[in-house]
Amino acid sequence: MSTLANMLLAAEAESGWHYAAWVAIDVRLFVFLSLISLLTAAGIAALVVKRKTFWDYASVFIVSFTGTLLLCLLIFNEVAQYPVFVVETVFAFP
Repeated sequence: MSTLANMLLAAEAESGWHYAAWVAIDVRLFVFLSLISLLTAAGIAALVVKRKTFWDYASVFIVSFTGTLLLCLLIFNEVAQYPVFVVETVFAFP
């Protein structure tokens, strides 16, 4: 390890600012949102990409799946007040 990395690790260890959190996940809602995002991404990939290579389908599918899932999580967590991820507690540890 380099000396800079050792100095950074030592500075972090001395600061005492270590925090962790317990996060609760609503698994049924997360699976539902994942399935909705999966179907939406497959539809977008089928409509947008016409007779291209596999990599075009895969890239459009991954981007649209990620975007749809993040949008659904944002809508359910913030707008609908029905959270998928809930931070139960935040605590310090040594």
